[in-house]
Amino acid sequence: MAAAQPAMTIRCPACETVFRLPPAAQPATSTFRCSRCDHVFRPEAPAAAAPPPPPRPADDLPDDESVEDWDDADGPDDGGEAPRAMPARFALRAVAGTTLAFGLLSIYAYMHRGRVMDFLAGIPIVGPRMTVSRLRPAHIQLTDVKGEYTRAGGDALVFVITGSAVNNAPEPVSAIQIKGSIAGGTEQQRMVYAGAAPHDVHELSTREIDLLQTLAPPRDWQLLPGEDGDFLLAFVDPPQPLQEFRVEVATVQRHRPGTRDQ
Repeated sequence: MAAAQPAMTIRCPACETVFRLPPAAQPATSTFRCSRCDHVFRPEAPAAAAPPPPPRPADDLPDDESVEDWDDADGPDDGGEAPRAMPARFALRAVAGTTLAFGLLSIYAYMHRGRVMDFLAGIPIVGPRMTVSRLRPAHIQLTDVKGEYTRAGGDALVFVITGSAVNNAPEPVSAIQIKGSIAGGTEQQRMVYAGAAPHDVHELSTREIDLLQTLAPPRDWQLLPGEDGDFLLAFVDPPQPLQEFRVEVATVQRHRPGTRDQ
């Protein structure tokens, strides 16, 4: 009977674990992955054949000198890389590529803002809403603001606030929203567009007053720098006595032909 050949061993360079290889393994041409620390390595040269160590109690065997049988599931791996490392590397490259692309796109959008806005404005349905550009309310000055009780159609009591909105911005605007409020025993608030509200409520019913104040100005309406537009806020059934009323500019939209919300 032929004598049993001594087993070959390799040592993981990362954790120093020694593995006993099966006779069919070829250490010189294979890549191994350590089953303890997952380190992937290719031995420079196989360790010398060593006779099987004499049996010793498991408790007396030092950790750094323990010899483990090589698990075929852990290697050898002739691909040269640990398969589990590939998804992580791919994800890292994808994140880096996405970040770089976003940065370049941001730089282009900043340097060619007009072209980007024109492109977005051409997108059907959503384009006009995406390109809405607002100005600061401080660009609009409210003048000739007055408040008074009056009677509408059907002898309904109405409190009316009137005034003018002056465009002090260096460019045209296409929508100015005015917010008004009155306070007494109760408080009421209302929002209207300058240039769209009725100029008088004496012959209007309370329902017509409410409906007309929800309208926006015509699509081609704009207020050039230095021009002013009238506004009117009407509060049906106001509290009595009235303690105070307030008006302020809520929003101002820069004029861009064909981009204003309806």
